Amino acid sequence: MAAIWGMTPRVAIMNNGPTKGGEAAGWKNVMASPGLEDLWQLHFALAGGKDTNVPDTFIANVDANDQGKHLKVSALADGSFTVTNPRNKFSKTYAAR
Repeated sequence: MAAIWGMTPRVAIMNNGPTKGGEAAGWKNVMASPGLEDLWQLHFALAGGKDTNVPDTFIANVDANDQGKHLKVSALADGSFTVTNPRNKFSKTYAAR
């Protein structure tokens, strides 16, 4: 927890699979990180259920069958960046600090 919180992330991307990674305790630690704006996940973590997963909008692969979807991060020279979920074409831009 201290390592994650010490980095003061604004955005985190969880590199998990449907049955690997994304455990409830780790998910809760990341979500509680001070200053975190959003968590994005590569897969819906089956063991956690809806309570320990982000909304589907922020998940690249939403069921047990891995569709091979990814998340894309685009950074600009001004320090702003955008995370895009190609599965649903949802993207969110984060202003430079």
